[in-house]
Amino acid sequence: MPGPNPHELWIESHEPPYQVCLQAYFWTGNNGNRQARAVAVLRRLARRDWFCRWCGQDLPDWRRADARYCCEGCRKRAARDRRIGREGGGR
Repeated sequence: MPGPNPHELWIESHEPPYQVCLQAYFWTGNNGNRQARAVAVLRRLARRDWFCRWCGQDLPDWRRADARYCCEGCRKRAARDRRIGREGGGR
C-alpha cells in the first residue's frame, strides 16, 4: 500500500495555534480520508506527539498520521535497541 501523497497535506505552523492545510479533491468531492488525516495530525501536534521516537526530530509532513519514526533508519535502530534489551545486554 502506498504512503500518503507528500503534497496533499502540509503543516503551516508547528507552534500553537497549530495549522494543518490540505489540498482538496476538486472534481470528486471525496475529501474524507484527507480530512481525517489532517485531524489526526492536528491531534498529535496538540499532544506534542509529532516527533521521532528515536532521534527526537519533528516528523516530516508527508509521514503517515500514525508514524512513530522519521525514517527507516530510526525505526531499525529502535528495533535493534529493543532486541538487545530483551536479550540481556548484547553479546
